[in-house]
Amino acid sequence: MAGSAGSAISGISNPKGQDDGYVAIFKDGKKRKLKEEREGVESWHEIYPGLAPKILSYHKRGQSASLLIEHLAGMTFEHILLRESQSLLNKTMGHLCATLESVWRETRSKKKISANYMQQLARRLPDVYKIHPEFRQSDSQVCGLEIPSFESLLKRTHAYEAKLKAPFSVYIHGDFNVDNIIYDPLAKRINFIDLHRSRYMDYVQDVSVFMVSNYRLQVLDAPLRRRIMQMVQSFYRFARKYAIKAGDETFELRLALGLARSFATSTRFILDKSLARAMMLRARYLLERVLETDPKQAANFRLPIKELFIA
Repeated sequence: MAGSAGSAISGISNPKGQDDGYVAIFKDGKKRKLKEEREGVESWHEIYPGLAPKILSYHKRGQSASLLIEHLAGMTFEHILLRESQSLLNKTMGHLCATLESVWRETRSKKKISANYMQQLARRLPDVYKIHPEFRQSDSQVCGLEIPSFESLLKRTHAYEAKLKAPFSVYIHGDFNVDNIIYDPLAKRINFIDLHRSRYMDYVQDVSVFMVSNYRLQVLDAPLRRRIMQMVQSFYRFARKYAIKAGDETFELRLALGLARSFATSTRFILDKSLARAMMLRARYLLERVLETDPKQAANFRLPIKELFIA
């Protein structure tokens, strides 16, 4: 099967034929991507041991490479969210939040940093337009009212963001989707996988990516949809509590930028036109809200999380 990093992925099972599941994961693909993943895993072992899988083997040939990685016991957060009991989901969320708080505390650096959310968004916009050409629009007028295009809003927000930095940096996952988090109920342990984008950065990037990766799960069942949105709100409350404790007054404003970036860029993976449009409209709304806010009033800025992530 294909991996998120543009690699072919396969599982290697026990050679004795016992039904013990996979013992390792084999990845084969572009050297640059796999080198980044190997370096990301090794960095985690050095910075915060125990979260990342072990690298069993790495080989390169020309522009290709292969990687053999330890297969971790447990289930992805996505699987638990969609298929397991509420009790197990609550335990998983509790361990995830505790793990993140520990990582943020242990890796925290006083260096102020900008995630450049708008720059990231601008870079991926051409790929969004390939899938959803209808999103590419010009500035317009309705009854004399100026309606800026998404790209016009993006340019203005880019200038706004230039003055906005996280007050500290931490080591982040970098691709913190629901299928890149593993929980082992027996060991009561969280692990991270697919670590090719890990680096010191604004923790809000992982927060926003995780929240939107929940939202974009294409689930139509109403009770399950409510459960997903409740988890998003619970995670937001955890992150906001951490921000308050850390004295991070621009948390909510940066979260708006991070969510806008993730809502918009994630539409390139969504073929459902209705869901993609809902996500793009949320991105637009968030940019408009940010631009209406005086940066000096950042501490008073609040996001309508319940409405943004309505079931």
